[in-house]
Amino acid sequence: MSKRLDHVAARAHLEHARVPRSWRGYFRDVTVALGSAAVVALLAAYALAGPSAELTASVGPAVPRPGTSVLVLGRVLQVDGSGLEGARIEVRRSGRLAGTAVSNDAGAFQVELRGGCSAYAISLRAKAQGSTVGMVSRHRLCPGDALPIDARVVTQGHFLWVPGPR
Repeated sequence: MSKRLDHVAARAHLEHARVPRSWRGYFRDVTVALGSAAVVALLAAYALAGPSAELTASVGPAVPRPGTSVLVLGRVLQVDGSGLEGARIEVRRSGRLAGTAVSNDAGAFQVELRGGCSAYAISLRAKAQGSTVGMVSRHRLCPGDALPIDARVVTQGHFLWVPGPR
């Protein structure tokens, strides 16, 4: 019986003995490591390249209208074309706030400004797709001018295709 136990012990020792690795084993390990690193890098790039949103605007020419005030009016639309409620519009003259408005549920807004001819900075800001987007436009306007602005939230998606709604 002792001989049999010695044989079993010797065999177990051989199974745990370190066998020198061939170059194929090293090549396989390096290939697996590089492939794993590439997958992690792609996942990180995907996370960083999430959909981003920006606000684009089409500002038309000033339209003459009857009246003694300047009118800035327009609409802010979501990605799907529906109105974006809660967009903030600020109009500044010489760095000072001249008028503000907030878009309604249809995305429409209107700011009436009193005073003479001047250069105005018109800024639109809105929350869309989890971030705040905005734009600024500068125009010289005079009493009796109406400036139409159509703004829209635009998104750029992932560089990888992902099924489902965005």
